[in-house]
Amino acid sequence: MTLSATALDRVRTLSRRRPSVAWRRFLALGLALMAVSTFFWPDVGHPAVVAARDLPAGVSLSAADLRLVSLASPVPGTFPDSTELVGRPLASPTRAGVPLTDFDLASTSEEQASVAVRVADQGLAEVVRLGSRVDVVSSSGEVLAENAAVRETRGEVVVLTLPRLNATRVAAMSLDHSLAVTLR
Repeated sequence: MTLSATALDRVRTLSRRRPSVAWRRFLALGLALMAVSTFFWPDVGHPAVVAARDLPAGVSLSAADLRLVSLASPVPGTFPDSTELVGRPLASPTRAGVPLTDFDLASTSEEQASVAVRVADQGLAEVVRLGSRVDVVSSSGEVLAENAAVRETRGEVVVLTLPRLNATRVAAMSLDHSLAVTLR
């Protein structure tokens, strides 16, 4: 056999040769190992619990309300399985297919209560958003509650979740006066 001077002729000559049995077995073993390794390759998705249907606020979650999906990227505060969510109430309404986070759940603590507060400054009431943290101040300048979580906003009324003792004081004060809130 003579080797040609051009690279194309060399490739043609080598491609006409039949590979040895050992080489074919080595290649088959390599392909089989690749197939097995891709079968056991971990899923690159991130498991998250989503709402199976549209859910209203306050509903106590059941297993039928939830389903597990795999997301392309992680979402902070999501749950990898539904065991922690069953029986817990929703703080706000949610749409089907939306990942549920720790922020979507209502507090189940007996020490917490929610109270509606009429905010004195309407401009500030428009700035306060769901999940904001605020301090509640009376018209005399007394701090009635610190670090209260905003649960809902409707016009000049803001629903706050705070310790039960503070909620009672805030509710009593809000009967007579509009209260101020300061953003944290």
